[in-house]
Amino acid sequence: MSELTSEQHHMLEQYDQLLNTISEGLEYLENNITEEAPPQTQQVFEDMLLGLEQVSRSHDQMGILFEEREEVQPLIVDFHEIVQLLQGWFELGTNEEKRRLLVEKVVPAYETWRTQMQAFVKPYIAH
Repeated sequence: MSELTSEQHHMLEQYDQLLNTISEGLEYLENNITEEAPPQTQQVFEDMLLGLEQVSRSHDQMGILFEEREEVQPLIVDFHEIVQLLQGWFELGTNEEKRRLLVEKVVPAYETWRTQMQAFVKPYIAH
């Protein structure tokens, strides 16, 4: 395991926390996206998209940082597939369809991926 700088360590800690925050956002959306969804539901969705964008940017750095670790690239590819699934959100007309997309596809895929990615990152941020 290569030695990380304090900046790299900090980036990975924040990355790990961001994965949990996105998970919480997805759970909120699952539970609150109804036909009479509260107004903050849209804000949570937008915040989650910003979080996914930050995760994607972190992957550029992680690809360089962990270039010798071959398991990181498939994890990054899997992440992009989850984002592709989520793009279906914009093609759906009703909140019930959006909720079903989350429950049936996006959340299970994200949670499986998050578990794998956090298992990869944990040894680098454990104290």
